[in-house]
Amino acid sequence: MLALRRLSASAFGTLMAIEPVHGLLFGLLVLGQMPSLVQIIGIVLVVLAGTASQRGGDRKHPIRHDPVTETGLA
Repeated sequence: MLALRRLSASAFGTLMAIEPVHGLLFGLLVLGQMPSLVQIIGIVLVVLAGTASQRGGDRKHPIRHDPVTETGLA
């Protein structure tokens, strides 16, 4: 949870863009489900769209205001 506070919104969005891949791997490895070609193409398109939409984000400036460390909770 502490690492999430230090991520920019753009970096977090990029991580969330690969969420369908996690679902695919879970279904394949745990449930034994085999995805169809159309489903794989759909997942690739979702990941590409999510990643492309986050490319313009600013990752150079860290968060200067951290309420957790300022209040002594960390």
